[in-house]
Amino acid sequence: MRHRIVLVMFAAIAAISINVEASKEIRPLLTQDTIEVDGHLNEEDWARAQVIDDFTQQSPDEGQPSTERTEVRMLYSVEKLYIGFECFDSQPEEVVANEMRRDGQLWQNDNVYVMLDTYGDKRQCVFFRMNALGAQSDTAVTDGGENLNGSWDCIWEAAGRRHDKGWTVEIAIPFNQLRFKKGDSMVWGVNFGRNIARKNETTQWIQVPRSESWPGTYHPTYQGKLIGLQGIASPSYFDVKPYLLGGLARNVSDGDWQRTTKQDIGLDMKYGVTSNLTLDLTLNTDFAQVEADQEEVNLTRFSLFFPERREFFLEGRGLFSFGAGLGEFGPPPLSVFYSRRIGVEDGKQVRLLGGGKLTGKVGAYSVGALNMTTASSPESPLTNFSVLRMQRDILSDSSVGFILTSRQSDLGEYHRNGGVDLFFRPHDQWRMRAMTVGSWSPDPDERDFAWYLSNDWRNDHFHINASYLDIGPQFTSKMGFMHRRDLRSLMLDADYEVQVRRYGVRNAGAMLTGSYLLDHDNRLIGWDVGVGGDIISESDDGLNLDFRRFFDRVEEPFSIGDVEIPAGDYQMNQVSLTTFTETSRPFSLFGQMDYGDYFHGDRVSVSIDSQWRMTYQLAIETRYQRNWINLPESDLFTTNIVGTRISYALNTRFFTKLYAQWNDSAERASANFLLNYIYRPGSDFYFVFDQSWNAADGLRDHEWTVLSKFTYLFSL
Repeated sequence: MRHRIVLVMFAAIAAISINVEASKEIRPLLTQDTIEVDGHLNEEDWARAQVIDDFTQQSPDEGQPSTERTEVRMLYSVEKLYIGFECFDSQPEEVVANEMRRDGQLWQNDNVYVMLDTYGDKRQCVFFRMNALGAQSDTAVTDGGENLNGSWDCIWEAAGRRHDKGWTVEIAIPFNQLRFKKGDSMVWGVNFGRNIARKNETTQWIQVPRSESWPGTYHPTYQGKLIGLQGIASPSYFDVKPYLLGGLARNVSDGDWQRTTKQDIGLDMKYGVTSNLTLDLTLNTDFAQVEADQEEVNLTRFSLFFPERREFFLEGRGLFSFGAGLGEFGPPPLSVFYSRRIGVEDGKQVRLLGGGKLTGKVGAYSVGALNMTTASSPESPLTNFSVLRMQRDILSDSSVGFILTSRQSDLGEYHRNGGVDLFFRPHDQWRMRAMTVGSWSPDPDERDFAWYLSNDWRNDHFHINASYLDIGPQFTSKMGFMHRRDLRSLMLDADYEVQVRRYGVRNAGAMLTGSYLLDHDNRLIGWDVGVGGDIISESDDGLNLDFRRFFDRVEEPFSIGDVEIPAGDYQMNQVSLTTFTETSRPFSLFGQMDYGDYFHGDRVSVSIDSQWRMTYQLAIETRYQRNWINLPESDLFTTNIVGTRISYALNTRFFTKLYAQWNDSAERASANFLLNYIYRPGSDFYFVFDQSWNAADGLRDHEWTVLSKFTYLFSL
């Protein structure tokens, strides 16, 4: 009887699921013209195409028409989809356009975007954003908008033009860059949006509720229909991209300085197995052009989490996500597949011999399979890494899936994880997740289970998330990331926001957070409670004040620099003040100050980040962080991190960047210079200079590398 009641409840919830799909449609016009992507919508077919101009505000006045007129038109040929935006503006001289970098912070400018759900399933989509200069940004979206991969790069064209009535953007997206189920009658999901920086105004064709804020614009739930595509080229294709690399290096080997010559060759291949499935292959993979990680000071006893930056692992990354707290800000408490475990050992790069990856969708099934092999090194033997991930669509906007991971060396050592997960979205404002995963290896101390439940609900003012995470005492994930094991954690996050619109204040909010941690012997190992509030002005400047009280049980002593934190129970208080200025201005600032207890001492922390766009081509970003830590058994000690990034864009295809950092706690300084010229879509030339110093000795000992890398894309 009880089981029948549960089934009836789930059936009722599924029956009332909200379908956000609007009745709005757009039918692109088939063009025989040669469309030149130059920002001028002057070809005859643009005048004949259907016009969309009914944009609605998400913010600040939800549901009201846009204050500035926006027109969107679409064309298509056998090979490409064309989109034209005409953005009228009553004050065209006030349009904010000061970013030209590929994948730069375009949301800080006046910008437009298009979301394409090429499968029409409201679960995954691709997202393209442009500003008035024609700068490009693209994002791959999975899990209904919960996972965003901003490092994904598509080969597409865009051009922008400013004029006396506003500005225009013209883009072309090759169909072979998209994944879709080809048929005689295809229906894709689509949405368009425009952001007007000086008014802090966001508008969409299919309105996204204000309660969803900016993440909601990436949710493919909010879509109209793109209909009428016929006779387009199949996305099945074969791309080959070889690279040539050469350079010099000076480094330490066995205590002696050596100068070496670097030269290498490698290959990346991409094959469209079907219109839905893509196979990526790589041989002798190289990531010389990838920017260095941002320096951090670790004041905890847990590992730091660094984001993935390597191109091969970024495409389709969202499909491989599996764990707890994914898609949230900050490091996840548990991620079963963390791609930085491949090719990095003890902070040092390990050569990637090669591998392959299959991603895509077959019917209701999303599939991801990855296999990579790394060479032997002083840090590790030759090792193979494998991942298999599959999800099946259920109901209108939910999914169920599984993951298998395996890490195995040529010495016969192996470690594996396997688990299942459920994402259930009975209502647009309600999301639930469940996950369980096990680990096994020849070592019995590495065999155990973890599981997770999460319930997330929001409306126009409230957002509440409650979750429970259980990680067994012997659970391990050598291809994943987790802070700690032997953990039972109950967490609650709740916040309230109200639109004020008076006294210069736009929004005000309050928040409450809490957690309660036990081990598997039911011993208390920690708790945390925090309260706070924030104010956002009409000019988009903000202020946030938080107070936090927490308890931490340290089972074993650990070291911070030269100071040891003894085992014991610690109750601590901390207050944080954060302030920031509106980011579309030429100069913007973010600052944070923390004051409170630090185990049996105290700590003051100051962090300042600034961005100065001197021109639309030149930008300077600076970062400074300082900690003052006072412990009874030691003198006052400090840590400092300084970072500066200088970026210059000659145009939207030629970029240079200098990134310099200093971390005194790690006694390390570094500089990285990168020049990137996209001489044809998909083909690049890089010039890279890296230098690092041991800051403990007056920057006299240093290592350096200078490289040039040339790639060329052959599309067959």
